[in-house]
Amino acid sequence: MTVTVSAPEARGEHARDVLRACPQLRGLDVAAVEMLAAATTTRHYAAGEPVFLEGGPGDAMFVLRRGSVVARISSAGGDVIDLGVAAVGDAFGYFEVLHPGPRTEDAVAVRDSVVLVIPAGVALTALRRCPETLLALAGDLIRIVRYQNRTWTGRALRRPVTQRVAGLLLELVADGDVIVFDGPQTLLAQRLGIARQTLNTALRALADRGLIAIHPGGRTVTLDRRALTAYAER
Repeated sequence: MTVTVSAPEARGEHARDVLRACPQLRGLDVAAVEMLAAATTTRHYAAGEPVFLEGGPGDAMFVLRRGSVVARISSAGGDVIDLGVAAVGDAFGYFEVLHPGPRTEDAVAVRDSVVLVIPAGVALTALRRCPETLLALAGDLIRIVRYQNRTWTGRALRRPVTQRVAGLLLELVADGDVIVFDGPQTLLAQRLGIARQTLNTALRALADRGLIAIHPGGRTVTLDRRALTAYAER
């Protein structure tokens, strides 16, 4: 069940610090941050609970304080594509703030999550004060579009599933060569438009090729980054 906390408590939980640290909002001046913090509320979402749904009102933007939230689109036939997962500290749901209208996607908590909620009117007023922040948000949208293009290009060219999974692993890995899956593997499979069983089969195939090592329990994977990159781009 969603729990909403009042603005004073949100401020008590260092809402200003969260807003200042948000990559997409770092360019805001002190006055703009204070404006947002004063209007911010905090909501708690259980794993699997939607933060918003496609077609709903675009009346707020969000900053993830704790947990994990995935953005996804669905078809009438039940196909699902995940557009990306918000990292802690990231802003999301701001497209409809910049271009008012109903939501164009779903946002769902992958695990128990806490988000800061910023009303759309207040957010837009603050963003207009800082062109640099608008450019940062535009850059984030470009990243999402590029991801969608890669996803659909991969489908159109009918790349083998193992190569598509290899590409996804390379996107997920940060520094080093180790990935720890912090959410259901079903979500990873949906990002490629495949079944979870197909994902598991592809991971085992990559392991058999010596391109990855799957640790006991299956939630941690170590990559041979160079060999995996060569395979994914072959």
